[in-house]
Amino acid sequence: MSSGFGVKGNVGRCYPFWSAFEKCLATADHFKECMDFRDDYEECLHHRKEYARVRAIEKQRALMERGEEGGAGGHVDGH
Repeated sequence: MSSGFGVKGNVGRCYPFWSAFEKCLATADHFKECMDFRDDYEECLHHRKEYARVRAIEKQRALMERGEEGGAGGHVDGH
């Protein structure tokens, strides 16, 4: 990935994130200053936050389809 070349010979999809992270590391006094760039690069590679969000949405959708919304738009007991 750090070569900058993707599978088809063009720029890799995550290379811009790696490049920004690398530039930050070169100029930063502390590694922690570059954590946002690192997180962006990691997300581009692994999509962990995206997948977690999709799972949460699907879980909520399943609950809503079963009528277990937890009061959001559901009926009120006894009234």
